[in-house]
Amino acid sequence: MQHDTDAFRARYRADIHPRYNAWLHGGFVLAYGIACLGFFAGRLHAVQAWEWLTVPLAFVFFNWGEYVVHRNFGHHKSRNPVGALFYKRHTGDHHSFFVAGRMPYETARDWRVIFFPAWLIVLYSGGLFAAWWLLAFVNANVAALFALTLLAGYLTYEIFHACEHLPPSHPLAQLPWVKQMRRHHELHHERGLMQTHNFNLVVPLMDWLHGTWHRTPKRPGERD
Repeated sequence: MQHDTDAFRARYRADIHPRYNAWLHGGFVLAYGIACLGFFAGRLHAVQAWEWLTVPLAFVFFNWGEYVVHRNFGHHKSRNPVGALFYKRHTGDHHSFFVAGRMPYETARDWRVIFFPAWLIVLYSGGLFAAWWLLAFVNANVAALFALTLLAGYLTYEIFHACEHLPPSHPLAQLPWVKQMRRHHELHHERGLMQTHNFNLVVPLMDWLHGTWHRTPKRPGERD
């Protein structure tokens, strides 16, 4: 059955609450995230060399979590209410709104189907504050660096995902790594690939490790 992208977009846009403000949505996520980053950074004191190892280890952990949640819950139906909600919002809405060849958003209100709900960063940060509090009993710097890295991962995910749905002429879309990941993400939006390939959005580390990194050859004369 052929998917009618225009019809879905029209229905989705009609269902967006009239008072929805895309700039408030994105601005809140960014401002709240930066405030939390500032809090965790302010807990650092005389960080030793070995403690900095927390950053790459926490990054790998976040990259793994992003991959597992996206692959297992974003593209497979779950009986868990939270998993079912994520599946509907991701596969049901996001992948119906944006398909390969129709990736850019058209108006700021389309950010509603790109960004996570604004309340999610509050919930996510609540878990990080709990982790920071517990880890601080062992090592305060490790605790702060762990929470800082995972929160930075969340914000980077949101920013990169938005960039991957920018119009191709936008200056940010021309940045080399953003351009590479835009191609990576668009392949994920192909109907035949979305359940099996290209689940990372910022760094395809877990896609590479799990053999789910799908790439297509460049066309003659094409540049990154």
